[in-house]
Amino acid sequence: MSLNRNSVNPLSALKMRQLSFIPKHFSKIRVNSFTDIKLLDQWINYNLNSRYAIKKTIMLDHNNKMIDVLEIGIEDSKEISLLSLGCPYLKLI
Repeated sequence: MSLNRNSVNPLSALKMRQLSFIPKHFSKIRVNSFTDIKLLDQWINYNLNSRYAIKKTIMLDHNNKMIDVLEIGIEDSKEISLLSLGCPYLKLI
């Protein structure tokens, strides 16, 4: 359970919840690189329960220009929709 439900996640206590890479089975969302990573990380830790990863990457926009983006991967696909709807810090592309 998440901290907003007054329950500590065992993976958070062991510092094993945030990963340094995004596995293939994670659900992914891309957001603007100007998003504050610390606020986003704090929101995810407080409101969501599953493992996650935040990674900087490059993609092409509609004008075929390379832009920097943040790719957020979350293990539970239900929580990616909660993140995209509920997090006030996201700046979607």
